[in-house]
Amino acid sequence: MLNLNRLPDGIALLNWNSELPSSGTGDPLGMTLRVGARLGAELLHCITSITPRARYYSFFPWAFQRAQERIGTSDNLDLTMRLVLVDERAMTLGAVLHHEGRPCDGGSLQGSNRAVDFVAQRTKGTIDLTKWNHLRDNTSGFDAYKGSLINLGMFEESTDPGEAAVKDEAEGSTSLQSGRLSPRGQKIAESFGRAVAKTEFNNIHTKISSVDLDVLAEFGAASGLCELRYADKFDLLPLRDLFFAAQSDDQHNSHFRRRMSLLLLLWAVDVTNEAGVTLDAQSFDDLTYYRIISDELGEVTSVKTPPVLEDISERWRIFHFHNYLTTALESLLAGLVRAIRHHPAGRTVGEVLEAFNSAEARSALGEYLAIELPIPFMDLTPTESLALLEIDCAAAKVFEANPLVERLLRSSLVEEDLVSGLAGPAVATLLLFALLLRYKTSVKEAHKGWNTKKVIHPFADVAIPTVEMALTTDLGNDWWNLPNREVMSRLLNRFVVRQHETMSYEKGFGGSPPLFRVDGTMIVGMDLIRDDVDPGNPRFPSAMQVLRDLRLIVNDPEEGQSLTPDGRTMLESFLESGGS
Repeated sequence: MLNLNRLPDGIALLNWNSELPSSGTGDPLGMTLRVGARLGAELLHCITSITPRARYYSFFPWAFQRAQERIGTSDNLDLTMRLVLVDERAMTLGAVLHHEGRPCDGGSLQGSNRAVDFVAQRTKGTIDLTKWNHLRDNTSGFDAYKGSLINLGMFEESTDPGEAAVKDEAEGSTSLQSGRLSPRGQKIAESFGRAVAKTEFNNIHTKISSVDLDVLAEFGAASGLCELRYADKFDLLPLRDLFFAAQSDDQHNSHFRRRMSLLLLLWAVDVTNEAGVTLDAQSFDDLTYYRIISDELGEVTSVKTPPVLEDISERWRIFHFHNYLTTALESLLAGLVRAIRHHPAGRTVGEVLEAFNSAEARSALGEYLAIELPIPFMDLTPTESLALLEIDCAAAKVFEANPLVERLLRSSLVEEDLVSGLAGPAVATLLLFALLLRYKTSVKEAHKGWNTKKVIHPFADVAIPTVEMALTTDLGNDWWNLPNREVMSRLLNRFVVRQHETMSYEKGFGGSPPLFRVDGTMIVGMDLIRDDVDPGNPRFPSAMQVLRDLRLIVNDPEEGQSLTPDGRTMLESFLESGGS
C-alpha cells in the first residue's frame, strides 16, 4: 500500500530554483490579432510590424540564389539555410563595421546589438561566421521575412498573387519546401547581386569559413540596410516595383491595396508637411478618420482626399474604427477587472454595472465632463448619454458641436489614464456609443460590407458589425432609447465576459493568463489588472521605413519629413493615371 507520508523510491518532487515569470495579458479580447490583423494584412500586405526594412526583401532572395549556386542544387534546403545564415551574419557584421561600430540608420538590422558589441572589441583580423551568432539560439532573421517573401511571389511555392484577393496575409502560404526562386524572385536577387558583385566577399569559396573583417566592411558598405537609399537604380527600382505591385493592375487583391496604401502615405506626408505637421500614427489617423490635420496648437484644418485615394482612405478609416472599438471594449474590461478584484466570491454582471454606477463614479464622470449629471449614468439612454457630449442624434450634422469626440475620449482613457479611474467605464461607454453612431451615419455600405467580410468566426471575431447586430437582434432597432444599464448588460456579457472566456480558452495552456473565471453567474477575479488599452497601428512605422528605404520620403532636420523628388514624381504619376 502507498504510504503518503513517505515517497516511494524513484519519485522526486520538482524543486524550483527561480520564480517563473507571469504571462502577459496581451489582446485579451482577440481584437488585435483577429479582425484587426486581417484589416492590416490587406491594407499593408506583406509589410508587417517585424519586416520594416526594404533591403531584406532583396537580400534574402539573393542569399538563397547564391547558396544554391554554390552547392549546385536547390534540393537541399537544410544546407541552403545554413549558407543563407552565414551571409546574413556577414551583412549584419559588415554593416556595423562599415559604420564604425554603429548599426544602420533607421534600425532593425537584426542582430546588430551583438555586432556592435563585437566591433567594440575588434575591428581587425578574421572571424569564423559559422561559429559567430548574431541572434540567439543560432536563428536567422529570415523567419520574420519568410511569410512576406512567400506571399510576394519570391519562391516557386509562393501564393499566386491572384489568390491574395481571397487570402489575407495571416492565412497565406508560409511554408518553404525547396527555397527555389520564382522568376520574380530571381529578378530581385539579381538586382542585389549587381550591387555586391564587386565585393571580395561575393567571391569567397563555400568551404572558407574565416573572413577578414575588412572584407566584411566592404560587403557591408554595399549591402547594408541604409545603403539602399544611395543605391543605383538597378538596385532600387526593382524593389519599388515590388512594393508598388507595378506588374499588376488587378484591383481586387491585397497587393493592389498595399500599393494604394503606400500612395496614400506619400500623399499624407506631402499634405501634412505643407501644413507644418510631421506625419505620425496620430496624424495619419486624423487624416483618414476625420479628414483633418491638427497642428501642435490644436488648430484644425479640413483636408480633401484626392478622388483616386478616397477608397483606400475609407478602408483605413474602417481600420481606425476598429482601433477605437478595441480601446472602448478593453477599457470596459479593465473596469470590470478592477470592480471584481477585491471580491473573492466574485460579482455578477449586474453588480459590476452597479459598481460602475456608484456615487463616486458618478461624481468622477461629472467632474470629467464639467457638468452635474441629472440622473445616474446607467439610468440614462445612449441618446441622452451622447447629449452630454453635445452630440444630437437627431440633428442633420450629428457631430458638428463635437467633431473630434472619439479622439478626445480615447486620449482621456489612454493618455490621461482615465481607464484606471472611476470614470473609466462610463467614458469607454461614451466612446462606444459615439463610434456606433458615426459608423451608422457616415460609412458607405460598400465599406461596411468590406468590414463585415473580415468577420470570419462570428462567435470569436469582434468588430463594429457584430456589435451592431447583437444590439439590434437582442434589443431591437430602438436600443438607442433604452437605459444604459440594459444596453451595457448585453455588451458586457457578450463582448467582454464571454469574449475573454473564448480567447482564454483558445490561447490555452502557456498563453496569456485569464483575467477572471466564470462560476455560474459569478465573475471571479484572478487578482490581475490590465490598463494597456491602446492597440496602435503596428504596421505604420514599417511602411514609413520602407518608403524611406526606397528613397521616396526623407527626414530633413530643417524641412521635416517630406517627399523626395522621386517620391513626388511617383505620387504625381500615379494620381494622374488613376492609381495604375
